[in-house]
Amino acid sequence: MGPVIGTPDSSKEEEMKSKRILRVAALLVVALVALTLAGCGKKDNGPVTLTVYMQNDLANPQSAYWPVTVEAFQKKYPNIKLEFEYVAGEEFHQKFQAMAASGDIPDLFTCYAGSRSGYILDRGMVKDLRPYLTDDFKAKYNPAIWQPQGPNGEIYIISPNMAVCTVVYVNTKLQKELGLETPKTLDEMIAQVPKIRAAGYTPLAFGNKAQWQAQSLCLSMLVDRMGGTEWFDQAMKGSAKFTDQPFVDAISVIKQMVDTKLFPAGVNQLEGPQAWGEFVQGKAVYLLDAGWRVSALKGAATPEDYATYAAIAFPEVKGEKVHGSSAATLGEALAMNAKLDGAKADAAWKFLSFIYGEEGSAILMQYGTVPTYKLDYSKFDVDSLNKQYIDLINNQTMGYVIDAKMDSEGVNNLLNPGIQAVMMGSKTPAQLAAEYEEWVAANDSHRKAK
Repeated sequence: MGPVIGTPDSSKEEEMKSKRILRVAALLVVALVALTLAGCGKKDNGPVTLTVYMQNDLANPQSAYWPVTVEAFQKKYPNIKLEFEYVAGEEFHQKFQAMAASGDIPDLFTCYAGSRSGYILDRGMVKDLRPYLTDDFKAKYNPAIWQPQGPNGEIYIISPNMAVCTVVYVNTKLQKELGLETPKTLDEMIAQVPKIRAAGYTPLAFGNKAQWQAQSLCLSMLVDRMGGTEWFDQAMKGSAKFTDQPFVDAISVIKQMVDTKLFPAGVNQLEGPQAWGEFVQGKAVYLLDAGWRVSALKGAATPEDYATYAAIAFPEVKGEKVHGSSAATLGEALAMNAKLDGAKADAAWKFLSFIYGEEGSAILMQYGTVPTYKLDYSKFDVDSLNKQYIDLINNQTMGYVIDAKMDSEGVNNLLNPGIQAVMMGSKTPAQLAAEYEEWVAANDSHRKAK
């Protein structure tokens, strides 16, 4: 039998065809793997659902901004689904404490920067936001909100607003009538007292019947002026003491204000509304109150009188180490569950940076609240007093509000009534300082945690 023509060539051709098929198959596998990996890397690959537990009463007119804010976010990020539970008042904390005890909390939740949220902060359940906070991001806010919120400098919330506790309001119409200049120092303000009283007016309207006002609206600011936040941090932990000169001197300034008749007669029998009401009625040249009083003044005064009001920092105090500061506590804000990671953490940060960033802050401003985000206020209809207030707080440093930092039992039961006793002359500043230091050393959680 003769040889089969073409057999060797046919075998070689089949071998080459097989190799081509294998190469194509290999390339297809590589392409599929690449596509799969690319899909896994997408952050917005499919919807993400976040649970949100929020301290909010939607029936309150002050909450009118919130549904508008959420709607704007959902329009921008339709793939992020939000499941809200709204609870108001003490019920919010009672329910949240039970959640924290079980170890199961929502993805996002209302949180306070101080001891009010200790039941979650102390358990390490709140995510530290510092990895998200670039210098550029932080520069867009009032710097006071970046004070450390945890023992190691943690930042848990981006507070959308601050409770600024010390502002001096000025009736410029009465100033002109009496030929007075705005005082730059407390001594200058005290020097105006005889002339103001001779004309039948109150120099500095203020009410302290509820006792917390002298501590929150006055002493807290004075303690920062005399000692600063670094000294206060040391006093909380015990490496400094409340018998130190900054604390004693701050209390002494309040006593000086009483003795020089700067405050109204019967200051400790006056309710807050009576004090600022006296200012609105044109019976006081100055008013010592908080930043949140602006809206009440606007609502109570005639438009003509309101247009004559000014807002200034408390005047310089002799011996102060921190110039021009006020005291403020951060408003509550939503925080992230420490367990969040991956797509959920990315979605949660998108939500927080939206509602507390430019877009969310603009909505807040439109509904009457001055945000901590530095907006272009020329785009908003802001009246003259609010403009002054905004300029003031954006150019002040902020010290601590004592009752937002220290345990409430010692503040409410000892310090607040003690300041009132000093004002009435039944206790000296040094005596009160010694009593408060003794209580803090034996009872306050900051000393026990040392």
